[in-house]
Amino acid sequence: MEKTQPQQTRALFPAIDFAQFQQGNDPEARELLKQYGAFRLRNHGISIHAKDNCFAFARTFFSQSDDLKSKVPSFSGFEREKVRGSPIPKESLYVSKDDLQTYPAVQALYNDIDRIIPDLLRALSTTLDLPFSLDEYHVNSDDEVALHHYPTIAGVERTRNRNPAHRDFGLLTLLIQEDTEGNNGLEVADLDSTAQRGSAVGSSARFTPVEPGENEITVMLGNMLPKMAKGKGCEGVRACVHRVAAGEGERYSIACFIHADGRTVLDNEGTTAGEHREQWVSRSQVLDHSMSCTPDEDRIVSMTVARGYEDEEDLPVIRSLDAIQAPNAVDDVALLG
Repeated sequence: MEKTQPQQTRALFPAIDFAQFQQGNDPEARELLKQYGAFRLRNHGISIHAKDNCFAFARTFFSQSDDLKSKVPSFSGFEREKVRGSPIPKESLYVSKDDLQTYPAVQALYNDIDRIIPDLLRALSTTLDLPFSLDEYHVNSDDEVALHHYPTIAGVERTRNRNPAHRDFGLLTLLIQEDTEGNNGLEVADLDSTAQRGSAVGSSARFTPVEPGENEITVMLGNMLPKMAKGKGCEGVRACVHRVAAGEGERYSIACFIHADGRTVLDNEGTTAGEHREQWVSRSQVLDHSMSCTPDEDRIVSMTVARGYEDEEDLPVIRSLDAIQAPNAVDDVALLG
């Protein structure tokens, strides 16, 4: 179980003006991406009204009974998702592009986000010195919006981080937090203090709180982007390692997972973005304790995974009603990452 780490920087995490970022030559943005794989964005054009309406809808949805929420196929109940065996004390609603019309408030917010994505991807490509433009690979993508709710929990019951350190496996994550005039829980790691791959973040990792700020969003690089950059000869791009720190208060957040088109080739082996996602899902395995198996005959059953997450050990988050992560099930599997 991951414990709250003492290494923490309390300096304000900078916010970049979108107009300045679009010029592609902002030195502060370049440095933040190198150090954290993330930055805050202000004056982005996403409507405050759309954001507030989406948070209002989230509060209404999550206030319903568990029986009603469980009837929604894309609902993930409290502590049904795990990172390295640790249940995450949250509940989530995942809304795909195909289901947006079912949730008008979510659709309105995504429409605003979708309008800025081309400019954001072009500016990001220039800032990272990529030999290609990311927006060319985001035409028929399967983006997804996730509404997260961390209920209030007694401090004596929760001393670990609410969501352990991990990377998101997509291209980008745009995270919207409620402005609580303080730390809302999100923390990003200094990438120089973390392992590049294949190991946990560890006690030496240095985390910086990311305060939401007034009408600001946090842009985090996902694991698909460095893989895609490396496949096209660009080294040095790294995904953001982040977590939700320990806390007691109620927390709502909205994440928009931005993906490359499914047919986008990511590496020299010809792996596509769609295959990257499918292979990651198919190699997510848990022990099915509903079956009568001896310890030596544990049956491994593939389960549905939570959208977006990839933890620092390249072991994915599992999403199922009774999912228990099999600690040795994927030890010898080299997940794409």
